[in-house]
Amino acid sequence: MQQYTYPQYRQYVPRPVITADTIRRNTHTRLRKRCTAVGFYALTYTAVMYVLAIGFMLLFGAFDITPDETLTQLEDIFLSVGSAFIPGLLFIAATGFKFRDAFGKTTVSSTTLVPLILMGMAVAMVSNYASEIFDSNLSLFGLHNSAGTVETSALTPFEIILNIISVAIVPAFAEEFAYRGLVMGSLKRYGRAFAVIASSILFSAMHANTTQIVFTFPVGLMFAYIDIVTDSIIPSVILHFMNNFYAILFTILYSNSNFDERTLTLIQLVIILLFLVSGFLSFIYLVRSKKITLSLSDREKPLEPGAELLTFKNKMSAFLVNPGVMISMSVFLTLTVLNLFPIAQ
Repeated sequence: MQQYTYPQYRQYVPRPVITADTIRRNTHTRLRKRCTAVGFYALTYTAVMYVLAIGFMLLFGAFDITPDETLTQLEDIFLSVGSAFIPGLLFIAATGFKFRDAFGKTTVSSTTLVPLILMGMAVAMVSNYASEIFDSNLSLFGLHNSAGTVETSALTPFEIILNIISVAIVPAFAEEFAYRGLVMGSLKRYGRAFAVIASSILFSAMHANTTQIVFTFPVGLMFAYIDIVTDSIIPSVILHFMNNFYAILFTILYSNSNFDERTLTLIQLVIILLFLVSGFLSFIYLVRSKKITLSLSDREKPLEPGAELLTFKNKMSAFLVNPGVMISMSVFLTLTVLNLFPIAQ
């Protein structure tokens, strides 16, 4: 008698339901990992600069070389390039972030670029004045912050040109590539306003001295905002160069020119006033003609899937609470405190 075989049926297993909360948690986890990488990049940026500086010091000592003005400026150029691009290449390899994405568009309309630059320089002038007030009041607490000051003893035309290259041109490109290109560029997929603020926090903290933090945080916000609006780091590179060139120009003039201090101060005040007025007029022009305002919102749908489910608080939590940023900020805070005391110099 033939035995009847019953067909085998697979047991039905319901598919897991992917809820909005699940997507939000997964997106938060991805953002936290990216912020960890960004934090370690900022830390490595500073570490490489210190390592290279120590390497040069040991090299000069081994060959009994006393660095002159030219050699010092060449060293500064190498430090700026090395600290930005050596960790940068490691960051790109680790995260898969595309090198070309760090630069954005290669051209920006002059009718937009010029007023944004003037507006940015106006903010730089105000921030510089605020940092000078802050620095002058440090002595009331028995503190002195000499880190990050622009000093030069350049006398010959070659030394002056090299000084401008090492202080204004190279750092402008290297720091903007690092903090507006890589840091902000890799975070803006999760929200533009978030990326502007997060990158500005790291940018100001890495300078590791209170006076420059007072200056670089608002300036960093403006630089980042302008880059976000134009989708290019070209504007912030130009702004960074102009600000540093302004600083080194008057440092050279005060040190080496035949003008008396009163005349130079008057010239400086006129330039500051011109930037303030042109910056204000540029803002009016941008609002009326280009419909560009100073506000940024993360309401626009981000490029990263699921990022629209994260609140700004969620994003800042992911940015601040992760190993990379926590360690780097701890190191920067320690250096900032040490730079307040002359004995640590």
